[in-house]
Amino acid sequence: MYIGRFVVLGKTINGEWYLGYRVSSRSFPNRRILAQTGKAVVLPTEDAPKSDNPYISYNCLRSHQTVTVVANGSHIDPIIDKVEIGYGLRDAMILSLFALDYEHDQYNTPRIAAGLDLATNQGYMGIVAEDKLLVQRVKVAPGEAFLVATYELTSPTKISLSGNSPEELCTALFTSEYEHPVAAVVTMPARSGGPIATHSAR
Repeated sequence: MYIGRFVVLGKTINGEWYLGYRVSSRSFPNRRILAQTGKAVVLPTEDAPKSDNPYISYNCLRSHQTVTVVANGSHIDPIIDKVEIGYGLRDAMILSLFALDYEHDQYNTPRIAAGLDLATNQGYMGIVAEDKLLVQRVKVAPGEAFLVATYELTSPTKISLSGNSPEELCTALFTSEYEHPVAAVVTMPARSGGPIATHSAR
């Protein structure tokens, strides 16, 4: 099944939080995810055809203090900007998704996000599409994970992922059952330095 891009919020069997994001694409497979300090970026590969599409390159992971967010587009930046000036994570997600709306491309692609605030030990998942705006706190038990995707699975849906490190979880995310994987990223924000792992097909 093809569900497009998706964000993940989960806990390992030991109860450690993690966040993940996977690029799945039929239209733009020539992309990778590059980890940087405190963030990760979706970029075209060197052999990618030239494109003026504004939606194929963007920050997909950002952190500020106790808050980490993953998302499928530029709305991740105003979410973190609002957190930086004192908004709670839920409100920052609601305001940013509402303000930017879904992507006005040929597919009317929804904007999705997952966020975690270690200070409150709460995680949220959100989506804005043509027909809905949802930001929901998701309770996650050890060993559980949930995804929200741009297509088909557009509400928090359980996904089975195994691993106890960012690298193991990133591999599990990239190789999960959904079609057309391009690149994936996973972070475990509670670990020292908030380690980030990436996996790309190209």
